This record gives sequence, structure tokens and C-alpha cells, in this order.
Amino acid sequence: MIGFQVTPFKLFSLGNNKKNTFFNSKKKITFKKNLSTTLKSQYNYNIFLNGNDRAKRTVTNEDRYAIVQKPLGIILEEGDDGMVFIAKIDPKGNAARSNFDIRIGDIVVGVSATFGDEVWSTRGVGLDRVLKSIKIRSGDFVTLILESQEENDGQKEQAEENANKRRADAREKFGDPVVLDPITLTPVDPNKKQEKKKQGFFKLF
Repeated sequence: MIGFQVTPFKLFSLGNNKKNTFFNSKKKITFKKNLSTTLKSQYNYNIFLNGNDRAKRTVTNEDRYAIVQKPLGIILEEGDDGMVFIAKIDPKGNAARSNFDIRIGDIVVGVSATFGDEVWSTRGVGLDRVLKSIKIRSGDFVTLILESQEENDGQKEQAEENANKRRADAREKFGDPVVLDPITLTPVDPNKKQEKKKQGFFKLF
């Protein structure tokens, strides 16, 4: 639709005014599918675990942001990577009337903290976390940090590089994964096990 594959039919409104509420939710989704989506989101979420990315911060001049009164008048959706984007904007809602640059397809990468002027990163956290952050925000206004899909792709590439570096550092610090024997649950050297298999194979001739 806008460059994302979305979880089926999970559309939600933002705000407590029933007259402006968008709601269309089909809940007949199997547990297995939910589990698969959850695991996938958690995996992709881990690439954004750098401290600077996850820390609470203030809005900077480099951010494209919008300050919108509740109810926001937008529909948010979640991609397979756990990123949350704007799927629809109510032309008569507060977001459309805010005079900020808000576009369909924009990815929400930051939301106001519960109190104050700071924002939390929402990269890869999923729709539930973003909706909760907006709901518990104190006051009538919410700040959203927005990125286009192209801008987000660039950030994601950098985050993947950082994640690979963290994995390499962890392996250097703690060693390679330990392979356990499925019966005795004791550590096994995979190289020695492979050598024994080869020796046994040649003994047949």
C-alpha cells in the first residue's frame, strides 16, 4: 500500500472522542500468527538498542516533528519490522488542521514522554507501545517525530551495522555459542563430532 506489509486489519483511532473515532479491527487471527509477528517484531526491534537511540531526548532542529492536540485524527498501522506509520489522516481532524508537515506514510520514530517536552524513541517498538505512549501522555498535546520511508531506511541500515558490531563485540567478550549434546546436555566440540562421523564413514569401505 505504502511500501509496508501490515498486520491484518489492526486499525485504531487516537483520542477519546467517539465522534472522531476510527475503528476497524478483525480479531480472528490465530495464536501462531500472532506469535510469529511478535517474535519478528522483537527481533527487528533489537537493532535499535543503542543507548543514544533509546534514550529520552529533546526535539532538535534536525527533526521533522508535529505537535498535535488530542484526539489526533490519524490512523496508525504497524509494519512487519515493528515500525509504526500513518495510514490515514482525517481531513477534518486535529492533525490535518495543525499546520505541521504530516503525510500519509510517515513513520513515527518518536513520541512525547509522559511529562515534559522530551520524547522517547519508538523505532521498532510496535503499534501497542506507540498507542500506549500517546494515551498516557499528560496534557492535551502530543509531539510526534516523523520520518519518510526513505529517511527511515537510511537509519535502519545504520542500526543494522551497529547491531552487527554489538554482536561481534559480544562474541569476542563471551566466546562463540556453546553446542550441547541433545542427550547429555553437555558441551560438544562440533569439529570433533564432524571428524568422528567422517572416520566412521570411511571404515565402511
